[in-house]
Amino acid sequence: MRKILSLLAVLVLWVVFAYAQNRAITGQVKDDKGDPIPFASVTIKGTNRGTTTDANGNFRIEAKTGDVLLISAVGSKEREVAVGSSNTYNVTLDKSGNLQEVVVTALGVQKQPKELGYSVARVKNSELTQARVTNLQNGLVGKVSGLNVSTVNNGVFANTRILLRGIRSLTGNNQPLLVVDGSPISLGFINSINPNDVENVNILKGANAAALYGPEGVNGVIVVTTKKGSGRTKPQINVSNTTLFERVAFMPRLQTSFGSGSSYDAFGDGIYDPIENQSWGARFDGRDTILGRPDENGNVQKVPYSYLPGEKERFFNTAVTIQNDISINAGDDRSNFYLSVQDALTKGVVPDDKSRRTSFRINAGKTYGSVRVATNLTYTATSYDVTTSPGPIYWYVINTPPQVPITRYKDFKNDNWSNHNHYFNDYYPNPWEDLRRFRGNGRGDDIVGNIELNWKPIKFINLMNRTSVTYSTAFNKNTAEAITYSDYALHNGRSISGGGNVKASVSDGSSIGNRVQNEFIASLDRDFGDFNVKALAGNLVRQTFSKSVSVSGANLVIPTLFNVSNRTGEPGAGEAYFRSRLMSLFGSVSIGYKNWAFVEFTGRNDWDSRLPVDANSYFYPGVNASVSLTDAIESLGNNKILSYAKLKGAWNKAGNVNAGIYSLESNFGQGLGFPYGSLPGFTASNIINNPQIRPEVVESYEVGAELAFLDNRISFDVAYYYQNNNDQIIPVQISQSTGYSSALLNAARFYNKGFEFDLRLTPLLKLGKFTWNFSGNLTTNDSRVQEVYEGLDQLSVGNTAFVIKGYPAYTHRLVDWLRDSATGKVIIDPASGYPTQSPTTSVFGRTLPKYIVGLNTDMSWNGIGLKVVAEYRGGNYIYNAVGSSLGFTGIDHLSATNMRQRFVFPNSVYWDGSKYVDNNNIVVTNAHYDFLQAGRFRNTQTNYYTSAAFWKIREVVLSYDLPQRWLGNGKVVKKASVSLIGRNLLMFRPKTNQWTDPEFSNTTGNATGTTDIGQTPPTRIFGFNVNVTF
Repeated sequence: MRKILSLLAVLVLWVVFAYAQNRAITGQVKDDKGDPIPFASVTIKGTNRGTTTDANGNFRIEAKTGDVLLISAVGSKEREVAVGSSNTYNVTLDKSGNLQEVVVTALGVQKQPKELGYSVARVKNSELTQARVTNLQNGLVGKVSGLNVSTVNNGVFANTRILLRGIRSLTGNNQPLLVVDGSPISLGFINSINPNDVENVNILKGANAAALYGPEGVNGVIVVTTKKGSGRTKPQINVSNTTLFERVAFMPRLQTSFGSGSSYDAFGDGIYDPIENQSWGARFDGRDTILGRPDENGNVQKVPYSYLPGEKERFFNTAVTIQNDISINAGDDRSNFYLSVQDALTKGVVPDDKSRRTSFRINAGKTYGSVRVATNLTYTATSYDVTTSPGPIYWYVINTPPQVPITRYKDFKNDNWSNHNHYFNDYYPNPWEDLRRFRGNGRGDDIVGNIELNWKPIKFINLMNRTSVTYSTAFNKNTAEAITYSDYALHNGRSISGGGNVKASVSDGSSIGNRVQNEFIASLDRDFGDFNVKALAGNLVRQTFSKSVSVSGANLVIPTLFNVSNRTGEPGAGEAYFRSRLMSLFGSVSIGYKNWAFVEFTGRNDWDSRLPVDANSYFYPGVNASVSLTDAIESLGNNKILSYAKLKGAWNKAGNVNAGIYSLESNFGQGLGFPYGSLPGFTASNIINNPQIRPEVVESYEVGAELAFLDNRISFDVAYYYQNNNDQIIPVQISQSTGYSSALLNAARFYNKGFEFDLRLTPLLKLGKFTWNFSGNLTTNDSRVQEVYEGLDQLSVGNTAFVIKGYPAYTHRLVDWLRDSATGKVIIDPASGYPTQSPTTSVFGRTLPKYIVGLNTDMSWNGIGLKVVAEYRGGNYIYNAVGSSLGFTGIDHLSATNMRQRFVFPNSVYWDGSKYVDNNNIVVTNAHYDFLQAGRFRNTQTNYYTSAAFWKIREVVLSYDLPQRWLGNGKVVKKASVSLIGRNLLMFRPKTNQWTDPEFSNTTGNATGTTDIGQTPPTRIFGFNVNVTF
């Protein structure tokens, strides 16, 4: 008997011991309707260990008896399940009225939306990549209120400008901070991110949301969380191919009635000139006409004297982008692993332009008891080969007279009339030859990564240390081939651009930059009765470094050897070197009461090497609060109509350090003509250093509400913000007797305010298998300059954009006609009929959009999906400088309306000696070429000033998910889909804007609102994607 009892005791002890050890726990998570919930979170309470459910809601995790599983999913109530003797747990999650989707906030802290007193928007991977964008920022367009992403140019490296809630600095940086997996990095790295690697993007819209990032976060933050891998029984492999085609979509409206020429006869009719690039010639008559000069043998080129439809558009290629992706996703409850490789090859719309981006990413993490180690690393290699024509090429093409067959001159090496000796145009080169003569080749390598260590010594305290590194190198070589003219071309009267033969030249450049940052953060999350306290304290040390070197050589001895050593004369050279350091202490305390009232206090102190030594320390405080009314008031929480109601508010004071590195020191540059032999010479900067410069101060206020109705089917998010922007750093002119021309001062101030409204209908309509979801967002933004400087009411920021007291920042100042103040009509000279140009510029409209609307619709039925994104921008204006250039050459359609003959200037008046009277019969006596090209018309900027409003169909995606029965019920292929893609398919703009896409600009800086001849024309994109998961 004793032996039996002993044996039973051993068995009991063995069972207890066995159940005290980790074992495999499996199960399935479903919603309250019985449908599986994919990607639900399953974690062990009090630990970092966790996993996610697969596409069918199944999970597997290692746990022991007594552990508690925390199971949560977006839109569902969190549930706790105690692990007992069973190894299988099937869990049902009730739908939540509280929208418990986790949001990644500043410093990577995760919070529930109801805890936030400020505005944050989240874009999931499926929304970001639905149109298979190659750049992350393009996937955000139209999907977030307050966000303004503008593509200001085109080509293989299309430049973009990003603003969140308008601007906060009149002369400095206004673009947001980019944070990837907790590491703040330069926004320039955004083009290195593979959008398919992104799990989600959280947009912290202003300084309130980004308070803990200090000055870097004053313009808002784009927080990118990449895919980490998740717990699965087997690794998941995803393979994708995207092929996109791109065509020129919009060109300026050009005249189609007149050909080459630059003069006119006594009757005002244009005279044809076969060598002229301007289009002031005779009206087309269809006859064969000589084009250009005869060659050495007396041969002439003849073409029909008639308009060639679509000839300029055909100059540009159909661009092709081929993007291939492969990723591996694996892990278990203690570890995660994600690996991806992408290759994107683009052949651009400009002939011979091409680029390639190859990226590699690895994310990995492992939990060892109370310690978790995680790391991520991205390497991106980018190469390009583009034209660097000084033309630019676009100008050469659109400037070509309408009868010239520009596409015929592609073979300039073999075709007699295409080479530079016989090209028809005396003044501009053959664009086909120029784009090949001037080339820019380069390569860039970017590395972004961090390693993060988390330790939970006790369950409510976490200690984290994160070291982040960004490293970039770039190499470029620009070459200009030699051009040699024949004796005949040099001496037969031909006017040659540059005056004659030109020798080859070369320039080489390289740059290196890095940013090393270390953060240590101690955080606490603990309940005290009805209260929950979340606090953190941390420090940061960051150092940045950059260096660039350039060298150039002209007059190459061997024309085809592009090496700086192969030259005569002195080389050109330059070097730049920058280093800065920042140290910070920061902290926050968040107090929650009964999970419905929350208040958070934040503070950060920075020591910045860019500021004066005795004034480089600044403290930035903030506070935000929120109340979840549906949690606080029981009757509201149980209401079948109102699902969720929250009020929020925030205040923050932040600095904006817009002083460049060494900008407060005396700077010297190499003097003109130096070095002279062995004698060096340097010249002081024209800007006097000011050691008293302070950071610009941004004080932000925000209030808002979030509401949801009918079981979260209808939801609203409304916010109003107001920002006081003081101590603006601006250049102010000073007496040149000081030895300087300007000084940087803290002087100007302005405010910036706006309203944001987000609406979601999920679903808008559901009929059987058909589901229609809809979301929309509205943004309004306005600003007002309150002060510039004592005795100064305006400041130019470039182009036609000005800072003007009492007006929005920024506002156009333009040359206009002199007008009768009573009627607004143009005053003419009664002797010549010429309109009178105002001797001063006048104030016109704002350059930045006042209104932005985004509309998103998503329909699905039986595996077929249709998604459309549309966007409107308006309330701003644009100066189309390209129109003035076209007016110079007579190719603009305005030149073919009524201005080639004597005419009465419309809506004009003249002074009859006592008053202004309407002009009905006084004609412009010297019209035609002299009036538009050399006269006042094209130099009066308001003739090319229009509304910048537009509607665009940003994305159209038609997709089909292949049925499981076609895939062998998922034995090998788990999922497969195909989709047709279109981007920027349609654009609607006011009829007055006939020149280009009003979204375009000739800069990514603050002086937007002007287009010129330097941009590649706008395009539309269409293509397909195939996506397979194994």
